[in-house]
Amino acid sequence: MVGGLIAVAILLVVAVPDGKRHPVAWRDLTGKVGPVLTSDLTRRLFRTRRQFQEFFGTDRESPVDFSTRQLLLVAPGPRSSTGYAVQVLSVTENDDGIMVKVREKTPALTDHVEAGVTYPYRLLSLPAGKAVYVDWVGR
Repeated sequence: MVGGLIAVAILLVVAVPDGKRHPVAWRDLTGKVGPVLTSDLTRRLFRTRRQFQEFFGTDRESPVDFSTRQLLLVAPGPRSSTGYAVQVLSVTENDDGIMVKVREKTPALTDHVEAGVTYPYRLLSLPAGKAVYVDWVGR
């Protein structure tokens, strides 16, 4: 009897997805701030204008109203050509916070790219007030 209950419990955990997770309205603001030179993998959340300006410089205007939005910067660090990019796979929310799944796109041998150091990144506008988690999915 106990073995049967354990099997049912395991089946429920595997078969029942997290019904509370739902998509989140987000915007890609990557083009609004210009180049971002990061030396390594970066996942940075900006909840205030001051945090944004400390990182980007006081001469850059914030692209959001921080009373309703927050900004997430995701960057893999410097790369060797123009063929690299950061793709946003999904942005979902549940009671624990916002989950952002991203993947680094790497160039194929047949892609026409230019050699040189580049700094791919994404700057996302998300609803304010929630914790944000980043899941880097394999290349």
